[in-house]
Amino acid sequence: MTTELAPRSTALDLETVCKTARVHRDYGERHSTLHPEVWQALRDSPIPAAALPVAFGGLQWPAGQIIDAVRRIALADPSAGWAAAIHAPAGAFTARLDPRTAAELGLGPGKPPSLIAGSSIPAGTAEPDDGHVRLRGTWPLVTSAPRMTLAVLAAPDPEDHATRWWWVAQDNVHVVQDWDAVGLRGSASCSVTCDTLLPRGHSVRLTEPAVFDEPLYRFPLYGLMAACIAAVAQATAEQSLAAFRELATTATPRHAAAPLAHIGPVQDTYAHAATRLTAAAAHVDSTVESAWKAAQNGAVPGAERAALRAAYSHLVQTAATVCQDLFETAGSAALHRRSPLERHWRDSAVAARHALVASRGRQLAGALMLTGTAAKDL
Repeated sequence: MTTELAPRSTALDLETVCKTARVHRDYGERHSTLHPEVWQALRDSPIPAAALPVAFGGLQWPAGQIIDAVRRIALADPSAGWAAAIHAPAGAFTARLDPRTAAELGLGPGKPPSLIAGSSIPAGTAEPDDGHVRLRGTWPLVTSAPRMTLAVLAAPDPEDHATRWWWVAQDNVHVVQDWDAVGLRGSASCSVTCDTLLPRGHSVRLTEPAVFDEPLYRFPLYGLMAACIAAVAQATAEQSLAAFRELATTATPRHAAAPLAHIGPVQDTYAHAATRLTAAAAHVDSTVESAWKAAQNGAVPGAERAALRAAYSHLVQTAATVCQDLFETAGSAALHRRSPLERHWRDSAVAARHALVASRGRQLAGALMLTGTAAKDL
């Protein structure tokens, strides 16, 4: 995905994350969490501050730069990329907080950016309690749950029952070590439980305008999050293509006279897969560029929001199909651990099931395209 060049120091910081993630890539497969050195590299990198407002000590990068940073890390390790895909856009959540509340949550100039994670599934309850709100429940699939420093958990507003996102300090959540998915195993996307009192002001609605009227916060927030998920899927498929190329030069199927690379149907499958992925990624690039230009000039029109969600979903589904096709085409040669094709297949299948890029995202885009009705979470 195209983006403006980052400052040299930032590029070096991201490269440190990539190198560390690449070295410890197998650790996540065995332990269902990233290696401690990878978590530390992510924490020390620009990722937690990428979308954080400058007023809160953040970098406030352009949308394309955030997306590209996530893809770079995912090329080193999709699980580390997935963690980055959650933490990088999460800073934009804070753009809906007033400065005083942000300070209460430990956000501000001179303070280390929080590693923000959470759940958009309104799995808990928020009930009035002596001038505060008692938030309780269990939220599944919270990426980086054991390492996050600030949680954002969705629950209905006790006043009008619309969904709000409640800010909870790490000390007030309990992590359930239940992450045992087939792919993206290092992302540590565990469940969390919570039963705590919060000021009502420690919550936001993501469908409301941001406090800061800046291009990054006019860019669709759900679109930015979906774009980061798509960046991980794209990187996974790119790695799958690279792994297949390497395998195809040496693996010779039984009863074949030459390696896979010299077999006509295999050549056809590879060319089709590479072209589909390139086309889907190029389409995402063009929609991001168009929406970013709109955000720089004002509000992003509904049609462009729909185009973004449709393009992200298409890229993710294309990436999953590419990984599956290459895994199947490789035959028994892909079953060995020295070939990472089966891991790419598993990782891409898990990424494709995220709600932002699965059927719900496509339905929101299609609803606007067909009926002109724009949902608030488009």
